[in-house]
Amino acid sequence: MLGWEFPPFKSGGLGVHCYELTNALARKGIEIDFYMPRTNYDIKSNAARIIQIMPVPVGPYVSKEAYGWDFFNKVREYNKRCAQVVAENNRRRNYSLIHSHDWLTVDAALESKAKINKPNVMTVHSTEYDRAGLFPYDEILKVEKRGIQNSDRVITVSHMMKKQLIERFVANENKVRVIYNGVDIDKFRKCHEFRRGKEKVVLFLGRMVEQKAPIQFLEAAKKVLTKMKNVRFVMVGEGDLLPYLIDLAIKWGISDKVTFMGYLPDEQLREAYARSDLYVMPSVSDPFGITVLEAMASGTPVLVSKTSGVSEITANVLKTEFWDVNDMAEKIIALLNYKVLSDTLSNGQMMDVKNFTWDRTAEQTLNVYRELI
Repeated sequence: MLGWEFPPFKSGGLGVHCYELTNALARKGIEIDFYMPRTNYDIKSNAARIIQIMPVPVGPYVSKEAYGWDFFNKVREYNKRCAQVVAENNRRRNYSLIHSHDWLTVDAALESKAKINKPNVMTVHSTEYDRAGLFPYDEILKVEKRGIQNSDRVITVSHMMKKQLIERFVANENKVRVIYNGVDIDKFRKCHEFRRGKEKVVLFLGRMVEQKAPIQFLEAAKKVLTKMKNVRFVMVGEGDLLPYLIDLAIKWGISDKVTFMGYLPDEQLREAYARSDLYVMPSVSDPFGITVLEAMASGTPVLVSKTSGVSEITANVLKTEFWDVNDMAEKIIALLNYKVLSDTLSNGQMMDVKNFTWDRTAEQTLNVYRELI
């Protein structure tokens, strides 16, 4: 398995997916060598043998300013070294197949495939169109297209994403498989004991980048606060837009009602879900949205954008357009004011989320492996 992040070196859902999938596959008896860049973190796993190749200058989802020839050269160097080590280790390990994640490991997977003559699977968690919106990098799009068109199977995380791969990357529909992400319900169910305070809490969780629509969330917060005073908006995450968002909250006179938490470790993150009355994921484009499953498992009602893949899996969420801050504000107010509505959604979500375990994700992934072996 070729990746770029593994906890505690992670920036979001990709790292969670790799960690949980390797654990679930290991429970099914699959031996995994997980290749990734060398980091300053102590990377440990009971499920996979972690093989760190070389240091890299940035994390998996970098700011636009970090893109440049040096960055792309480092990615190419990492991929080349990774393929060499895979070929060396294959002589002893005799791999059954290669499984890569997203564009950062495409060339390593394709070169490894050529060196050891084994089939390869590529999981597409998101594309440059999702991350960069109107200004995608052609260099990255070319890599993604190369991986999508030359892999033996392509796994993606929603039917919305499958449609994008076919229409924009000319993917062979017969090779694309949709496998939804999962959630470890027990991790979040334990947090139900936390009591919510007198102040209503609305949670935003994600990278502070345009893709996640934090500005629209903040604008909706401003509109809600003209109607309701007893509400606190909590924004968890880091990113390029964080200083701008803080300035915007001050400019709009709502800084006393908005709390910026920055990065939170997993245990505090679970507590944040449990203490919130509502979770909002207003992403401009989100191929899935693991955080929604986590909120659902925590019993926290959810409001999502219509441009998120996770909206496919449950009818027990309210949906909004990411750009329609008026509608977003109205639905936040409705969910905070009408307990019957929020309880109905919460109960329905907790029933729905039981169907989305990592063991199920692993079994469906294993079925894709079986197609090739």
